[in-house]
Amino acid sequence: MAKITQLYKTPEVAEDMKSYKEKLFRHRAGIGIRGLLCMALVAALVLGMWSWSRYKTYTTYEILASTQRTDTLNTQYAEYNGKLLKYSRDGISCVNLKNEAVWSQTYNMQTPILDVCQNSVVVADMQGNEVYIFNEEGLQTQITTLLPIQQVSISSQGVTALLLSDSSTSWIYLYDREGNNLTESQCRLNETGQPLSIGISSDGAKLAVSYLQIQDGTANSCIVFYNFGPVGGNFVDKIVASKIYEDTLIPKIKYLGDSICAAVSDRGIIYYEGKEIPEEIVTVEEVKEIQSIFFGSDTVGLVTEGREEAEGEEGARYSVCLYNALGNQVLNQGTNLSYNQAKISGGDLILFNENECEIYSEQGVLRYAGSFDGTIMDIYKSSGLRKYIFVFSDRTEEVKLK
Repeated sequence: MAKITQLYKTPEVAEDMKSYKEKLFRHRAGIGIRGLLCMALVAALVLGMWSWSRYKTYTTYEILASTQRTDTLNTQYAEYNGKLLKYSRDGISCVNLKNEAVWSQTYNMQTPILDVCQNSVVVADMQGNEVYIFNEEGLQTQITTLLPIQQVSISSQGVTALLLSDSSTSWIYLYDREGNNLTESQCRLNETGQPLSIGISSDGAKLAVSYLQIQDGTANSCIVFYNFGPVGGNFVDKIVASKIYEDTLIPKIKYLGDSICAAVSDRGIIYYEGKEIPEEIVTVEEVKEIQSIFFGSDTVGLVTEGREEAEGEEGARYSVCLYNALGNQVLNQGTNLSYNQAKISGGDLILFNENECEIYSEQGVLRYAGSFDGTIMDIYKSSGLRKYIFVFSDRTEEVKLK
């Protein structure tokens, strides 16, 4: 009988296969762990660089581009979607970073006033009768009024509110961007008081007006909200809400979007919210004297005199506070700079006078402080990391902090 030789030993093969799989698993696990470690290292480096850049103070800058300018002495400036608006008594133009005109319009105004909301721009002649409405493509319409213009406010769709006044009566007119009269409202000074400020919502449906009322020798303010949509048609004169603030002056009111409105008084900020009928939601009280008021797209800025010494901090000549749309303080920054203008640009706080500037991040980190040879007309954040536009009286420079 033939002898059968066993060629394979199944148990040993199984053991070899098990050992092979364990080695393969350990090999793959090792690769995975090394990959995760590399990813964690790269993430840590990126986070470290980001944190370093975020909290770093820069001492100098590199000029990326410089363009000579020949504007008149009375030219004023405003930011506009990464571009610059230049306006004076003779006309307005929108220019890019190379000072090249995107669009321009000539006119003749004694005191031009400007308002910007997203893509819409309005310029009007204060105490005059001419109004021009623009968008990114240029002039949309021109309006001529019968009564002198006191104030203007524009929505993102180009709906424009005009406050017109004569000796005894004020009128509020609403126009669309084609110049069609949408609605109007009359305000008798002996009934409502003297209008101080107007602000239209970004959707163009609501308007807030601050009136000054003198009663028994006391200055009071009355905030009135108009609704020009279907809801407002159910109310007399389209007034859906109003409130009197005794012994209070409210010189500025502005919508921060469609439904939130901020009224700045001599005592702080009053916030209202409501898509149709606004209601007071919160008040920010300020005990120090307010020196300046400025607005971001969804923030309100106040500059007050004096900042007391705190633990680990020195006192300062001024205190700059920023509040978000809900009335929460997001920044409290002290400064000794004798500023001419305070503004928010690209999330940064910028203070400057004719020859000096300070730039702070939204966390209050001093990004840059320096002085210049030329006269500073404006500064705003450019697109790109650490990039800014410096507008001098004779040139425009795009710079990158170093």
